[in-house]
Amino acid sequence: MEKYILPANGWVVGVEGGTACSDGARDTDGKTVSSTSSTVHDGADNDVVSGMEKYSGYFDLVLCINMIHIAPWEATVGLMECAAQFLRKGGMLVLYGAYKIGGTSVESNLKFDESLRSRNPAWGVRNLEDVVEAAEKEGLESVQNVAMPANNMSLLFRKS
Repeated sequence: MEKYILPANGWVVGVEGGTACSDGARDTDGKTVSSTSSTVHDGADNDVVSGMEKYSGYFDLVLCINMIHIAPWEATVGLMECAAQFLRKGGMLVLYGAYKIGGTSVESNLKFDESLRSRNPAWGVRNLEDVVEAAEKEGLESVQNVAMPANNMSLLFRKS
């Protein structure tokens, strides 16, 4: 996995806490946000990337840990848009978390999915295939899926 991740002198941006980068049309609850610039909103709806347009194509790595399952699907779409905007060509998007494959997973992940959806129907363990498709729509090529402890996975994507 490390051969894909980061050059010795690379630049990294981390994303956590249920975030999405978009044109300001949505936040992590799927609500409308009035803004004309690209923004990233955390779970508290704080704007943490406004004015970062100058960093388009700047970063070598975007790292997102345990966000996709605890946010609406629109946040995943926004994350892919954000990664495509801020990664330089050849840059990597690394996602970590629980995923389903072909709509199913190990029992613990299925129970986790049920628990998430009981708290918010827009949340849930996502299908790996759907995540890959969303990334590919933004020019992010899937290069490796790595099994991790506790039935999690790291998904690696490269900006083409």
